[in-house]
Amino acid sequence: MVVTQITFIQAGCEYFDCLPEAFAERVFWHCHHRRSLPLGRLIWQFDRSFYDLDLEMVRSVAECTSAAELSAEVGSFRYHNQTYGFWRKLLHVRLSGQRLVDLGSKLLG
Repeated sequence: MVVTQITFIQAGCEYFDCLPEAFAERVFWHCHHRRSLPLGRLIWQFDRSFYDLDLEMVRSVAECTSAAELSAEVGSFRYHNQTYGFWRKLLHVRLSGQRLVDLGSKLLG
C-alpha cells in the first residue's frame, strides 16, 4: 500500500481555493507582515520585483510534505538570503517567515 503525502502547495490550493498558479501570491499576502501590509500593497502596485525573494521562498517550500520539513527549508532559505535594507529589515515590508511556518503547521499538521 502506497501512502501519498499531501504537499504544501496542494494543501494551500485547497485552503485558499485557488489554482497552483496563484498559490505563491496567495500565501505571500497571507504571510506578509501585518503592520506593513498597506505599504506592501502600494509597493506591489509599482514594483512587483521588490518581492521576488519572498515569492521565491514560498515556491521553495511548495513541495514540502511536513511542517518540520517546511520549517527547515524556511530556516535554510533565511540563512542564505539575509534580510537587509530599510524597507525589508526596519519597516518589515516582506513576507514573515514565522507566519509561513505557522501556515505550514496548520495545513500540514
